[in-house]
Amino acid sequence: MRHNGSVLLVIFAIAVLLAPIAEAQRSEDFAGWADGPEGFLLTKKEKKDWEEITTDAEAERFIELFWARRNPEPDNPFNAFKADFESKVRFADENLAYGRIPGSLTDRGRVLILLGRPDGRDIRGASQAPTANNLGLSDAVEGRTDIWFYESSKLPKEFKAKGSQLVFSFYEERLDTDNFVLDRSNRESFKAMNALSRAPDVYFLHPDLMEVPKPISIAGASPASAAHLAWLAEDEAPFNDVVIVISEMGINDGVSRPLWVHLELPPDAPQLDLLAGRVKGADGKVVSNFETAATPLEGQYGSVYHLSFPLDEGSYTVDIVGAAGDEPQVTQSLETEISDVPEAGTWMSPLWLGMAASPNREAKLGEAFTIGGWHLTPISGPELTRESEIAYFGFVVRPALNEEGAVDLKARIRVKRDGKPLGQPLIMPLNPSLMFGDLYMYGNSIALSALPVTGAYDFEFKITESNSDSSVERILSLEVTE
Repeated sequence: MRHNGSVLLVIFAIAVLLAPIAEAQRSEDFAGWADGPEGFLLTKKEKKDWEEITTDAEAERFIELFWARRNPEPDNPFNAFKADFESKVRFADENLAYGRIPGSLTDRGRVLILLGRPDGRDIRGASQAPTANNLGLSDAVEGRTDIWFYESSKLPKEFKAKGSQLVFSFYEERLDTDNFVLDRSNRESFKAMNALSRAPDVYFLHPDLMEVPKPISIAGASPASAAHLAWLAEDEAPFNDVVIVISEMGINDGVSRPLWVHLELPPDAPQLDLLAGRVKGADGKVVSNFETAATPLEGQYGSVYHLSFPLDEGSYTVDIVGAAGDEPQVTQSLETEISDVPEAGTWMSPLWLGMAASPNREAKLGEAFTIGGWHLTPISGPELTRESEIAYFGFVVRPALNEEGAVDLKARIRVKRDGKPLGQPLIMPLNPSLMFGDLYMYGNSIALSALPVTGAYDFEFKITESNSDSSVERILSLEVTE
């Protein structure tokens, strides 16, 4: 069949007009995003806005802003809320799934994700009960019932939870299927669902945020200027060869692992007034940058400066410059690997050792070398006097509680002089303090004045959580002087 030129021209014009529309459709990577557990958090306006999005670029910007609006600290590149959300999703998928339905998309999964783990739980087994049918009475087997309790006082007040607790009852639709459905038929369920429906607004912390903040490496800092970043090229800054650098993985909230950095300059160094730098990922691309006022602390040998970098799991390069006035005094480049915190079972943080621990009740969890309300100054050199103390601190995540609901922690400290044990190990119980959730902190100290003589000593620390056999160890070698 032969087409005339005008018909072909019309077909071509239609094709040209349709091409941009086809290209503008969201790909499979984003098309079902709102149908996942993230959809539980969408406000009514966000649902409408999401439906109007047509391109992957728009979808990506929407999702970035979605999480930024829920970040407790939007200037902080680490989003503690998002990390906690993803942890709950993983737990739900692993423990609450049935058939091909992910656990995070079940009724129990939704409640877990929005309210956290219940304060109490009652699982009732299947029962035989008489039921009516068109032929009279017959015995039918009712499936299990899973009842979750939440203490209203422990929930954010914005949930407006009425009564002393919220009760969610999930019944098994068919016996032994693990398909638990929320019972919405009674008054208690209505109160619970009413509170749960407020979750999208409760977690919507920054409704006026219209753009994703520029990534800043550390909380409370500002974006680094180009001039200050240029200082990172100063390989011959005057104190590069004498600065003491300690970098350790800390703990932020029982879920995430910040990098803690200790910079210690000698007494003859000028006091720094600015710290700046950047974080690069494994691919060499800049993840974030920062600049902040430098706050000096008293260290073992000179002035100390502490920084905390909240980072996701992965490999990073952290570049830091410290300046006094308009002159860089020290530049450092640190390679680090951040590992994840196990999602189940008891986990113990590294044991941190210091020459002093000062109370700091205003410090936020995750700040460098801060454990509970204490700020630790790490031991940075091989010598301490007999007038000194060794402070030791750590965290325990999800400890196995004893029958009294307490955590059994013990410290075992063996002291060796010239490689030989000095008497019996010192064994003492520790009294950990609950920070929040399943995160506990502990700390204590030993006085070096108890040593018989000066000399070279090894201190072998071992902290054990008795109910789970979890433990953490660390050895410190010191020259103890008068």
